[in-house]
Amino acid sequence: MDTEAYKNAKDALQAQDYKAAERDFKKALASIDEQDEHYINVQSYYGLAEVLNSKSNGLLRCRDAASNEVLNGEVLLNLACAEWYSGNRKRAIDTIHHGIKIDADNKQLDRVLAKMDCRRKSCFSFLTRDHTLNRFFGRLFRRDRPAVTVHDLLF
Repeated sequence: MDTEAYKNAKDALQAQDYKAAERDFKKALASIDEQDEHYINVQSYYGLAEVLNSKSNGLLRCRDAASNEVLNGEVLLNLACAEWYSGNRKRAIDTIHHGIKIDADNKQLDRVLAKMDCRRKSCFSFLTRDHTLNRFFGRLFRRDRPAVTVHDLLF
């Protein structure tokens, strides 16, 4: 594997230079074989970089990488971030839950779940969450919070 390109890509991702990250992840992915132990991880990062650059096949690449993963929670974190960026909140949270099941020692997954799943208790607990009164008072007392970005989830 081209470790220099991989390191540069992760640094570019952290610096929010998504075009450079995509280019370097593509280079790192091209330098390894599909049977390599790092292939799925690099593929998931490449798909995430594509999603962040608004490319349509990036989410599919992340989903493909995550469908083959059984040990590494980082791959599922990348998929969750891609789903979150694409507006699929429920799929992102479900992916994090799945990641915690397969990689229970990954503390970053717990941290990300806490940031994503931040619903407050309903105002009237004896009514359903989608009852008209709960919805009305929830909107009335809602405070504007800064939106959680993919960068906040990853770093």
